This record gives sequence, structure tokens and C-alpha cells, in this order.
Amino acid sequence: MEFDYKNRPGQRLEKKCIHEPIDPKVSIITPYYNSDKNFLETYQCVINQTFELFEWIIVDDGSTNQADVQKLEKLAESDCRIKLFHTANGGQSKAKNYGMEQSKTDIIIFLDADDLIENFYVEYLYLALEKHPDAGWSYTDLVGFEGEEYVWCKPFSAGRMTFNNFLVNAAAFRKKLLESVGGFSEITKHYDEDWALYLKLLAKNVHPVHIPVIGFWYRRSQNGMQKTVRNNTELRKKSDEYIDSLAKNVNIRLKEEIFDGELPDTAIKSQYSFKDILVGKICGTYSFLTVVKKIYRRKQRKLT
Repeated sequence: MEFDYKNRPGQRLEKKCIHEPIDPKVSIITPYYNSDKNFLETYQCVINQTFELFEWIIVDDGSTNQADVQKLEKLAESDCRIKLFHTANGGQSKAKNYGMEQSKTDIIIFLDADDLIENFYVEYLYLALEKHPDAGWSYTDLVGFEGEEYVWCKPFSAGRMTFNNFLVNAAAFRKKLLESVGGFSEITKHYDEDWALYLKLLAKNVHPVHIPVIGFWYRRSQNGMQKTVRNNTELRKKSDEYIDSLAKNVNIRLKEEIFDGELPDTAIKSQYSFKDILVGKICGTYSFLTVVKKIYRRKQRKLT
């Protein structure tokens, strides 16, 4: 799939900020820690959304750079939908859980302070959950950019999730289901918290609805959480042990729904490779899953 990485969202402010109170239908939650470098792009992405009925809860997770905090506070004053909270540094999971506690809506979207979203992103995540009431979360596909460039479109497979985190946090969740699994586990400040959350939901037989478009831009930073965990032997070991304990409870035959509404005209539609389709089907059978998992982990050990 050819993709124009130069045409990324959030390069300018295209809509006016809102100053009159609204009744939000969606809560966007963003943990923030010394994140000024790229935050303006994220801010402009959120303000540019076609769906305006949201509250944006930003949790400043004990930032140490006061210049960053001052800039954040100034941006937070620009729109009445933004609610800024300051907490002691506790890590991503704690910040996200705190943000969820402050939220007033039934739908939660987590957005990191350096990632970007297309202007239709919130609208279609919301519509997908409205049209598919049995689904626990809705999600789009994504592209990685900056440090690495790639298109990430993988067919859903609960079995594959037990050993390979192919779903990233480009999703909207029903708050009641997040609460039913205790939100994000706070086992440590740094671990694969998004992966763990998906596994806890899958263990409860909660399935997603997939919107087959590119809606999310994942900034590949050397200082990102994934790199922090994967490059630290102790953190990786603790995270992997926790993930393995959760994976044992997943029903690998769980299926997703596909959003059956009209897709945005401006969106890039998702395309799956034959290999990924085949791997997904294989991972839905327990006997084959064991073999695939061993092969995958053998390759991972060689890479590290």
C-alpha cells in the first residue's frame, strides 16, 4: 500500500475553539509528561475533529519541565472542552486511570501526547460503537511515522494477541467495560499496559468492531513507552510474565465485527496481506497456535 507520510494531520488549526459549555458524548484522555515537543500537533488534531461533542482530559503526570507545563496550561485555556489535571508522577497506567475517573461520558478514547489522529477519527469510533452495541471497543488501523514509517493493518485474531500485540491503542472503549476489568493494571510504572488491557477485555469475551480505514498516526520515538519497556531487560521480563498470565484466559476463537456504515470519503481504506490473513486463521486453532507462538518467540529471541 502506497502512503503519503508527508500528509500528516495536525499541521495547522482548521477549526475554531469552543468557548460555550457542551454536553460531551466522548472523553479523550491524554497522559502528559514533558511532552511539549510534539504536543501542538496533537492539540490541533483534537480541535480539528469533525465530532465536537467531546471532553479532553489531559493528565499532567508530574512534568518536571515548567516551560512545558506553562505552554500546556495556556493551550488548555483555549477551549472549554479541555480539562487539565496535575498529578504526581505515577506512569501511564495511573494517569490513564485517573483521567477515566474524572470522565463524564460512557465512551473513552486514550490518546498519547505525541500521536496524531485524522479529523474523522473520534466521529467514526463513536459511530461504530453506536451501530454495533454488542462490541466493547472500536478501532481503526494506523501508520507509524517519524522514527519508522509503515502501514499497520492486521486482521483481528484473539489467538495472535496472546503472543503478539498487533493491536495498538487506536481505539474507543465503553467505560463500563474498562471499569469491569479494573482499568489499567498498575503493577509497575512501565510495562505493556495497552496490550494487557486488551487481554483483560478478551478474557471477558469482549470483542471489538473494526473500522477498516487508516485513522491513527503512531509516532515512533526512541523515548516511547514501547521502546522503554522492550530495551530494558528487567522491565521486559516483568511485563512479559504479566502478559503471559493474562493470555491464558483468552478465548482465541473470539471474532470481531466490521463497521457496516459508510466510510469517510477522505480516508485511506485498509488492506490486509495474504500472510496476515493466514496467520490470523491459524491462530484461531489451539494446536496450530502453540506452534506459531514458538516460532514467533524464537525469532524474537534472535532479534534481541
